[in-house]
Amino acid sequence: MNLQQLETFRWVVALGSFTKAARKLNTTQSTISMRISELENELGVQFLDRTKRQVKLTRSGVELLEYATNIHAEVTALKAKVASPETMTGSIKIGAAELVALTWLPDLVAKLSHLFPNIDIELEVGLAGDIREKTVSGDTDLGIVPGDGDFAKGIEAIPLGKIRFAFMASPKLEVRQRELTPKDLEDWPLISLGPNSILSDLQENWFRAHDAQPQKQDRTNSMEVSAGLVRSGLGVSLLPVNYYSEDVQLDRMRILKTKPALPPIPFYSIFATANNSPLIQKTIEIAGQVSETAE
Repeated sequence: MNLQQLETFRWVVALGSFTKAARKLNTTQSTISMRISELENELGVQFLDRTKRQVKLTRSGVELLEYATNIHAEVTALKAKVASPETMTGSIKIGAAELVALTWLPDLVAKLSHLFPNIDIELEVGLAGDIREKTVSGDTDLGIVPGDGDFAKGIEAIPLGKIRFAFMASPKLEVRQRELTPKDLEDWPLISLGPNSILSDLQENWFRAHDAQPQKQDRTNSMEVSAGLVRSGLGVSLLPVNYYSEDVQLDRMRILKTKPALPPIPFYSIFATANNSPLIQKTIEIAGQVSETAE
Protein backbone atom coordinates (compact mmCIF):
# COMPACT_ATOMS: atom_id res chain seq x y z
CA MET A 1 0.00 0.00 0.00
CA ASN A 2 1.33 3.44 -0.90
CA LEU A 3 0.25 7.10 -1.04
CA GLN A 4 -0.37 6.95 -4.78
CA GLN A 5 -2.91 4.15 -4.35
CA LEU A 6 -4.66 6.00 -1.52
CA GLU A 7 -4.80 9.23 -3.53
CA THR A 8 -6.21 7.33 -6.49
CA PHE A 9 -8.89 5.82 -4.24
CA ARG A 10 -9.74 9.26 -2.83
CA TRP A 11 -10.19 10.77 -6.28
CA VAL A 12 -12.29 7.89 -7.59
CA VAL A 13 -14.65 8.38 -4.65
CA ALA A 14 -14.60 12.19 -4.86
CA LEU A 15 -15.36 12.29 -8.60
CA GLY A 16 -17.52 9.17 -8.66
CA SER A 17 -15.81 7.81 -11.75
CA PHE A 18 -12.66 5.93 -12.79
CA THR A 19 -12.60 7.96 -16.02
CA LYS A 20 -12.78 11.33 -14.24
CA ALA A 21 -10.14 10.24 -11.73
CA ALA A 22 -7.84 9.23 -14.60
CA ARG A 23 -8.26 12.63 -16.22
CA LYS A 24 -7.64 14.43 -12.94
CA LEU A 25 -4.51 12.39 -12.17
CA ASN A 26 -3.29 12.60 -15.76
CA THR A 27 -3.18 8.85 -16.32
CA THR A 28 -5.25 6.11 -17.94
CA GLN A 29 -8.41 4.44 -16.72
CA SER A 30 -6.63 1.07 -16.75
CA THR A 31 -3.95 2.46 -14.44
CA ILE A 32 -6.63 3.71 -12.04
CA SER A 33 -8.28 0.28 -12.05
CA MET A 34 -4.93 -1.42 -11.46
CA ARG A 35 -4.12 0.78 -8.44
CA ILE A 36 -7.51 0.11 -6.85
CA SER A 37 -7.18 -3.63 -7.50
CA GLU A 38 -3.68 -3.70 -6.01
CA LEU A 39 -4.98 -1.91 -2.91
CA GLU A 40 -7.86 -4.35 -2.51
CA ASN A 41 -5.67 -7.41 -3.11
CA GLU A 42 -3.05 -6.28 -0.60
CA LEU A 43 -5.60 -5.65 2.15
CA GLY A 44 -7.83 -8.57 1.18
CA VAL A 45 -11.12 -6.64 1.07
CA GLN A 46 -13.26 -4.94 -1.58
CA PHE A 47 -13.57 -1.17 -1.24
CA LEU A 48 -15.74 -0.37 -4.26
CA ASP A 49 -18.92 -2.09 -5.36
CA ARG A 50 -18.46 -2.59 -9.11
CA THR A 51 -21.87 -4.17 -9.71
CA LYS A 52 -23.50 -0.74 -10.02
CA ARG A 53 -23.11 1.77 -12.84
CA GLN A 54 -21.99 4.39 -10.32
CA VAL A 55 -19.05 4.09 -7.94
CA LYS A 56 -20.36 2.93 -4.58
CA LEU A 57 -18.37 2.39 -1.40
CA THR A 58 -18.55 -0.86 0.53
CA ARG A 59 -18.49 -0.76 4.32
CA SER A 60 -14.72 -1.31 4.20
CA GLY A 61 -14.48 1.44 1.59
CA VAL A 62 -16.13 3.92 3.96
CA GLU A 63 -13.56 3.06 6.62
CA LEU A 64 -10.65 3.34 4.16
CA LEU A 65 -11.89 6.72 2.92
CA GLU A 66 -11.69 8.12 6.45
CA TYR A 67 -8.10 6.92 6.82
CA ALA A 68 -7.14 8.09 3.31
CA THR A 69 -8.62 11.53 3.99
CA ASN A 70 -6.75 11.86 7.27
CA ILE A 71 -3.49 10.72 5.71
CA HIS A 72 -3.93 13.24 2.88
CA ALA A 73 -4.52 16.01 5.43
CA GLU A 74 -1.38 15.04 7.39
CA VAL A 75 0.77 14.87 4.25
CA THR A 76 -0.60 18.25 3.12
CA ALA A 77 0.23 19.79 6.49
CA LEU A 78 3.71 18.22 6.42
CA LYS A 79 4.50 19.65 3.00
CA ALA A 80 3.19 23.07 3.96
CA LYS A 81 5.35 23.09 7.10
CA VAL A 82 8.58 21.54 5.84
CA ALA A 83 8.86 21.81 2.06
CA SER A 84 10.70 24.73 0.46
CA PRO A 85 8.51 26.61 -2.09
CA GLU A 86 11.37 26.46 -4.62
CA THR A 87 11.22 22.65 -4.63
CA MET A 88 7.51 22.47 -5.44
CA THR A 89 6.63 21.47 -8.99
CA GLY A 90 3.42 20.81 -10.86
CA SER A 91 0.60 23.11 -11.87
CA ILE A 92 -2.47 24.90 -10.59
CA LYS A 93 -5.53 25.81 -12.64
CA ILE A 94 -7.38 28.90 -11.41
CA GLY A 95 -10.84 29.84 -12.62
CA ALA A 96 -11.77 33.46 -11.97
CA ALA A 97 -14.77 35.69 -12.48
CA GLU A 98 -14.21 38.48 -14.99
CA LEU A 99 -14.17 41.25 -12.38
CA VAL A 100 -11.36 39.46 -10.51
CA ALA A 101 -9.44 38.97 -13.77
CA LEU A 102 -9.71 42.68 -14.58
CA THR A 103 -8.57 43.86 -11.16
CA TRP A 104 -6.29 41.89 -8.83
CA LEU A 105 -5.74 38.52 -10.57
CA PRO A 106 -2.44 39.72 -12.18
CA ASP A 107 -1.11 40.59 -8.70
CA LEU A 108 -2.04 37.10 -7.47
CA VAL A 109 -0.24 35.46 -10.39
CA ALA A 110 2.84 37.65 -9.92
CA LYS A 111 3.13 36.74 -6.23
CA LEU A 112 2.57 33.04 -6.93
CA SER A 113 5.17 33.00 -9.68
CA HIS A 114 7.71 34.66 -7.39
CA LEU A 115 7.03 32.28 -4.49
CA PHE A 116 6.73 29.09 -6.58
CA PRO A 117 9.01 29.59 -9.60
CA ASN A 118 8.64 25.96 -10.75
CA ILE A 119 4.83 25.87 -10.68
CA ASP A 120 2.87 26.26 -13.93
CA ILE A 121 -0.21 28.48 -13.61
CA GLU A 122 -3.21 28.04 -15.90
CA LEU A 123 -5.94 30.69 -15.89
CA GLU A 124 -9.52 30.55 -17.07
CA VAL A 125 -11.99 33.44 -16.95
CA GLY A 126 -15.67 32.60 -17.00
CA LEU A 127 -19.08 32.75 -15.41
CA ALA A 128 -19.31 31.76 -11.77
CA GLY A 129 -21.61 28.80 -12.37
CA ASP A 130 -19.24 27.29 -14.94
CA ILE A 131 -16.26 27.71 -12.61
CA ARG A 132 -18.14 26.15 -9.71
CA GLU A 133 -19.04 23.10 -11.83
CA LYS A 134 -15.43 22.66 -12.96
CA THR A 135 -14.22 22.95 -9.37
CA VAL A 136 -16.62 20.19 -8.29
CA SER A 137 -15.48 17.96 -11.16
CA GLY A 138 -11.80 18.56 -10.41
CA ASP A 139 -11.14 20.25 -13.78
CA THR A 140 -10.33 23.49 -11.92
CA ASP A 141 -8.16 23.49 -8.79
CA LEU A 142 -9.25 26.84 -7.38
CA GLY A 143 -12.17 29.08 -8.23
CA ILE A 144 -12.47 32.78 -7.36
CA VAL A 145 -16.11 33.66 -7.80
CA PRO A 146 -19.11 35.56 -6.46
CA GLY A 147 -21.51 33.41 -4.51
CA ASP A 148 -24.60 33.18 -2.37
CA GLY A 149 -22.90 31.06 0.30
CA ASP A 150 -24.61 27.89 -0.93
CA PHE A 151 -21.97 25.58 -2.37
CA ALA A 152 -22.08 21.94 -3.42
CA LYS A 153 -21.14 19.16 -1.03
CA GLY A 154 -17.39 18.58 -1.01
CA ILE A 155 -16.57 22.22 -1.78
CA GLU A 156 -14.73 24.44 0.68
CA ALA A 157 -15.44 28.18 0.40
CA ILE A 158 -13.21 30.88 1.92
CA PRO A 159 -14.75 34.41 1.98
CA LEU A 160 -12.72 37.13 0.24
CA GLY A 161 -14.94 40.11 0.93
CA LYS A 162 -17.96 41.82 -0.61
CA ILE A 163 -18.34 44.07 -3.64
CA ARG A 164 -21.08 46.62 -4.20
CA PHE A 165 -23.07 46.25 -7.41
CA ALA A 166 -25.79 48.57 -8.70
CA PHE A 167 -27.98 48.94 -11.75
CA MET A 168 -26.45 51.43 -14.19
CA ALA A 169 -27.69 53.15 -17.32
CA SER A 170 -26.46 55.70 -19.84
CA PRO A 171 -27.84 59.27 -19.67
CA LYS A 172 -29.02 58.55 -23.25
CA LEU A 173 -31.61 56.18 -21.85
CA GLU A 174 -33.19 58.99 -19.80
CA VAL A 175 -34.12 56.82 -16.83
CA ARG A 176 -35.63 59.09 -14.17
CA GLN A 177 -33.32 59.92 -11.28
CA ARG A 178 -35.46 58.77 -8.36
CA GLU A 179 -35.80 55.65 -6.29
CA LEU A 180 -36.77 52.88 -8.68
CA THR A 181 -38.59 49.72 -7.64
CA PRO A 182 -38.28 46.40 -9.50
CA LYS A 183 -41.63 47.23 -11.08
CA ASP A 184 -40.21 50.54 -12.36
CA LEU A 185 -37.21 48.79 -13.91
CA GLU A 186 -39.10 45.95 -15.59
CA ASP A 187 -40.09 48.23 -18.49
CA TRP A 188 -36.48 49.07 -19.38
CA PRO A 189 -34.32 46.73 -21.52
CA LEU A 190 -32.09 44.66 -19.24
CA ILE A 191 -28.58 43.51 -20.14
CA SER A 192 -27.57 40.44 -18.15
CA LEU A 193 -24.80 37.89 -17.91
CA GLY A 194 -25.56 34.35 -19.05
CA PRO A 195 -27.87 31.97 -17.19
CA ASN A 196 -24.94 30.25 -15.45
CA SER A 197 -24.01 33.46 -13.63
CA ILE A 198 -24.56 33.93 -9.90
CA LEU A 199 -25.09 37.65 -10.52
CA SER A 200 -27.82 36.85 -13.01
CA ASP A 201 -29.49 34.55 -10.47
CA LEU A 202 -29.37 37.21 -7.73
CA GLN A 203 -30.77 39.79 -10.12
CA GLU A 204 -33.63 37.54 -11.20
CA ASN A 205 -34.44 36.76 -7.58
CA TRP A 206 -34.58 40.50 -6.84
CA PHE A 207 -37.16 41.04 -9.57
CA ARG A 208 -39.12 37.88 -8.76
CA ALA A 209 -39.36 38.71 -5.04
CA HIS A 210 -41.29 41.84 -5.98
CA ASP A 211 -43.51 40.29 -8.68
CA ALA A 212 -41.59 41.99 -11.46
CA GLN A 213 -40.33 40.56 -14.74
CA PRO A 214 -38.15 42.49 -17.25
CA GLN A 215 -39.99 42.78 -20.55
CA LYS A 216 -36.79 42.61 -22.62
CA GLN A 217 -33.58 40.92 -21.56
CA ASP A 218 -30.40 40.56 -23.64
CA ARG A 219 -27.57 38.33 -22.38
CA THR A 220 -23.80 38.34 -22.80
CA ASN A 221 -21.02 36.27 -21.26
CA SER A 222 -18.91 39.33 -20.43
CA MET A 223 -19.28 42.12 -17.90
CA GLU A 224 -17.24 44.45 -20.15
CA VAL A 225 -19.53 43.77 -23.10
CA SER A 226 -22.51 44.51 -20.86
CA ALA A 227 -20.90 47.81 -19.82
CA GLY A 228 -20.26 48.72 -23.45
CA LEU A 229 -23.91 48.15 -24.30
CA VAL A 230 -24.92 50.30 -21.33
CA ARG A 231 -22.65 53.16 -22.48
CA SER A 232 -24.33 52.97 -25.88
CA GLY A 233 -27.72 53.49 -24.28
CA LEU A 234 -29.02 50.02 -25.12
CA GLY A 235 -30.13 49.00 -21.67
CA VAL A 236 -29.71 48.77 -17.91
CA SER A 237 -27.21 46.40 -16.31
CA LEU A 238 -26.06 45.30 -12.85
CA LEU A 239 -22.39 46.35 -12.62
CA PRO A 240 -19.68 46.77 -9.93
CA VAL A 241 -19.78 50.35 -8.66
CA ASN A 242 -16.08 50.90 -7.88
CA TYR A 243 -14.79 49.40 -11.11
CA TYR A 244 -16.96 51.70 -13.23
CA SER A 245 -16.56 54.80 -11.05
CA GLU A 246 -14.73 56.66 -13.84
CA ASP A 247 -17.67 56.09 -16.19
CA VAL A 248 -19.94 57.52 -13.53
CA GLN A 249 -17.68 60.54 -12.95
CA LEU A 250 -17.56 61.26 -16.69
CA ASP A 251 -21.34 60.79 -16.93
CA ARG A 252 -21.04 57.94 -19.41
CA MET A 253 -23.11 55.86 -16.99
CA ARG A 254 -25.30 56.69 -14.03
CA ILE A 255 -25.99 54.67 -10.91
CA LEU A 256 -29.70 54.04 -10.55
CA LYS A 257 -31.10 54.31 -7.05
CA THR A 258 -33.24 51.28 -6.34
CA LYS A 259 -35.65 50.37 -3.57
CA PRO A 260 -34.84 47.96 -2.12
CA ALA A 261 -31.12 48.32 -2.78
CA LEU A 262 -29.23 45.18 -3.71
CA PRO A 263 -26.91 43.97 -0.94
CA PRO A 264 -23.13 43.79 -1.58
CA ILE A 265 -22.20 40.53 -3.29
CA PRO A 266 -19.72 38.19 -1.52
CA PHE A 267 -16.75 36.71 -3.36
CA TYR A 268 -15.07 33.44 -2.37
CA SER A 269 -12.07 31.24 -3.04
CA ILE A 270 -13.45 27.73 -3.58
CA PHE A 271 -11.81 24.33 -3.94
CA ALA A 272 -12.81 20.68 -3.75
CA THR A 273 -12.05 19.21 -0.32
CA ALA A 274 -10.44 16.22 -2.02
CA ASN A 275 -8.14 18.57 -3.92
CA ASN A 276 -6.65 20.36 -0.92
CA SER A 277 -2.90 20.97 -1.13
CA PRO A 278 -0.24 23.34 0.25
CA LEU A 279 -0.23 25.16 -3.09
CA ILE A 280 -3.97 25.75 -2.99
CA GLN A 281 -3.83 26.90 0.62
CA LYS A 282 -1.01 29.35 -0.13
CA THR A 283 -2.86 30.63 -3.19
CA ILE A 284 -5.95 31.27 -1.06
CA GLU A 285 -3.84 33.12 1.49
CA ILE A 286 -2.31 35.36 -1.18
CA ALA A 287 -5.72 35.88 -2.83
CA GLY A 288 -7.03 37.21 0.48
CA GLN A 289 -4.12 39.63 0.74
CA VAL A 290 -4.26 41.05 -2.80
CA SER A 291 -8.07 41.30 -2.82
CA GLU A 292 -7.94 43.42 0.35
CA THR A 293 -5.33 45.68 -1.24
CA ALA A 294 -7.47 46.02 -4.38
CA GLU A 295 -10.48 47.14 -2.33
